[in-house]
Amino acid sequence: MERNEMVEQILSRVMEKLAAAGETVTETELMQSLASAAAPLPGLLVLTQEHGTDCHKLLESPRIKEKYRTGCALLNEGETTLDGIEAVVLFNLTTEAMCKLASGITDTSYTKLAAQALLMGKKLYVPREEVELYKYPVGGLGSYQCMLQAQLTKLVSFGLKICPLAELEDCILGENSCEAAPEQQKEEAGGADTCGEKVTAQETAPEAPEAAPAPAEEPEPEKEITFSKKVITERDIIEANRDGVKVIRITERNILTALAKDAASARNIRLVRE
Repeated sequence: MERNEMVEQILSRVMEKLAAAGETVTETELMQSLASAAAPLPGLLVLTQEHGTDCHKLLESPRIKEKYRTGCALLNEGETTLDGIEAVVLFNLTTEAMCKLASGITDTSYTKLAAQALLMGKKLYVPREEVELYKYPVGGLGSYQCMLQAQLTKLVSFGLKICPLAELEDCILGENSCEAAPEQQKEEAGGADTCGEKVTAQETAPEAPEAAPAPAEEPEPEKEITFSKKVITERDIIEANRDGVKVIRITERNILTALAKDAASARNIRLVRE
């Protein structure tokens, strides 16, 4: 019997059994149901640096196991891969691990797998209670705390989602948004609401008033002359130019030669007739 005939007979018997049970289903619907049942569930991986209880609760959650096959990298002793993994949850995110991950340092299996998850575009979550930075008092570390918050903000920009542990399952299942408002994230960061806004005393000092512009110097009056001689020649114009004369006043008794006129024009000397 050929394979296709066997499949058809199996489908026919299943449909008969369903019909006898009072359920009506088409062959197409049955095929889709079988294909869905045969498809493997996507994986959800928990990354932690030490054994705990909250991560195990997540791994055993009936709601999570309906959609994911779960696993813990710590139990696999570093032999975990991200093949088939859709979501990764970070527990025990210490400031050391946070800074390493934000700086691209992957010298542990924890940071290595977290970095791979970011690079591969996996969904990456961390419960707020598992972020060590959030455990310090507000403003307790000043500028140093701001520097650490900058590293966490960098990870959030890379795709890390932070949410309360009580809402983690809803976030993973897409029933609740994990992304806190920027103001809320700053407040949670322990005084980081002033990070990036602090400036030095020098920067906040009032600017010195601008010096009043110096009064414009009055231009020196143009030097001018009036010739007493009757005929003004080219030589007269040249000598006047050497003396810095800019204006020559021509009276009715003066006669200006053509060469003198050309010399005055060439030297930008104005001839003013009176």
